[in-house]
Amino acid sequence: MSVTAKRLVAAALLLAGSGALVALYAARVPHEHETRHAPAVLDQTLLAVDRRDPVSVPALVGTDGKIVAADRLRGRWSLVFFGFTSCPDVCPTTLQVLSTVARDPASGVSGGGTQIVFVTVDPERDTPERMRSYLEHFGGRILGFTGTRTSVDLFAAEVGAASRGSESGIDHSTSLFVLDPKGRLAGILLRPADPARIVADLNTLQAADGGTEHISRSR
Repeated sequence: MSVTAKRLVAAALLLAGSGALVALYAARVPHEHETRHAPAVLDQTLLAVDRRDPVSVPALVGTDGKIVAADRLRGRWSLVFFGFTSCPDVCPTTLQVLSTVARDPASGVSGGGTQIVFVTVDPERDTPERMRSYLEHFGGRILGFTGTRTSVDLFAAEVGAASRGSESGIDHSTSLFVLDPKGRLAGILLRPADPARIVADLNTLQAADGGTEHISRSR
């Protein structure tokens, strides 16, 4: 995905998080004969991505305070969510959904074929210790990454996520970003509110990739 494409995706997803995507869609389909497609688009939860190069992972820090290994996002499927620990509603709600996903054998989390990653968009406040304590409330199967502002912003830009400060805190992308075992962005899961739908969409991406037989068995 080109830099321009990533920026467009980031902008669209940030708008989606604030509820403006519906208005954007309406503005693009003003003709009556086109509106028949609106329900299908608004119900869509999976946006597949043309896989190119692996995303570049800068020096992020895990909840143990150590630099995340360069290949930590390879060798298995990764569901990546961006948020922050003092988020009042969206983040805890989504993380609770993801904890349910982790308990579903079809997700691959229990077998090691899939990992769930929470990346803070508020690294100045979200220290490794704070991230670790926060994520303990969601079953202990969600990895937490923080780091410098530069590192977090670079990684977010790599996958097309976005965030910005607001009067109420931080507005940020609410979608899930799916990386395949080669570390490439494979898809974006929109409106991740239903655990079963998340698992189904993930399985769809895996099936399109020919399954998960190439996942490293050594991890």
